[in-house]
Amino acid sequence: MNDDVEIFSIGTELVSGLVLDTNSHWLAGEVSVAGGDVRRITALADDLDALIAELRAAVARKARVILTTGGLGPTPDDMTVDAIAAVAGSGTHTPFEVIEDYAQRRNMTIEEVSVPPRLKMGSIPRASTVHLNPVGWAPCFSTVVDETTIWSMPGPPREVEGCFETHIRPALHGMFSSQTARMRVFIDSFESETSPFMQRVMREVPVAYLKAYVGQSRVNGLPVDIVVRSTEGGDPKVQLDAAYDLFCAIAAEAGKTVTLEPTAPLRD
Repeated sequence: MNDDVEIFSIGTELVSGLVLDTNSHWLAGEVSVAGGDVRRITALADDLDALIAELRAAVARKARVILTTGGLGPTPDDMTVDAIAAVAGSGTHTPFEVIEDYAQRRNMTIEEVSVPPRLKMGSIPRASTVHLNPVGWAPCFSTVVDETTIWSMPGPPREVEGCFETHIRPALHGMFSSQTARMRVFIDSFESETSPFMQRVMREVPVAYLKAYVGQSRVNGLPVDIVVRSTEGGDPKVQLDAAYDLFCAIAAEAGKTVTLEPTAPLRD
């Protein structure tokens, strides 16, 4: 099976520019480290027909995993559950364990919890498996459609991270055939000078991908990410070291210096 992953961020506020989609950025990094190959990141408005069409298209592309965020709230424009239910060919329901969990955590009675807005937020497709939200109300859920597993999470970043860490990361462990390793380095060189260095590394180490960020240049130089995706069982850390050593050697030939910051974040 392939390692293709697609990410869907759902919400009219995203496509209208009212809210910055940080969830996709974070998820793409986490999935890549887990070995998944993120092929598409799509932001979608709260339009039921469009959601159904795009999800069906991703399933038809045989994505191994689809991650969705958003659209699990109590208001009429929250349509993710209905869209996935339609793609899976099922109805929807609110599992009692979701209601019970929320009541216990909030010290409320079942009756207090069981009001229409909360029941809507706690609903999932009947074809799905529920995974309790460790930090919020709307649950995470997984749905298998053909060869694709769709994981759905609420939109707030804190809940995305909580659901991913608790439920999705363990499920992804060992799922993919490849592994990824990466590092960020800095070089005292302009992007135009650095580009031939990167191209040579990618030619000689085909599993490596190098990307420079001229807009993020700092006093210690131009930041360059080195990413290695091993698809044939090789140790990506060994291959990453080989790509790094080659990059340093090529830079040194040109009189340039490369510095490594192990604690520097890959995502700024």
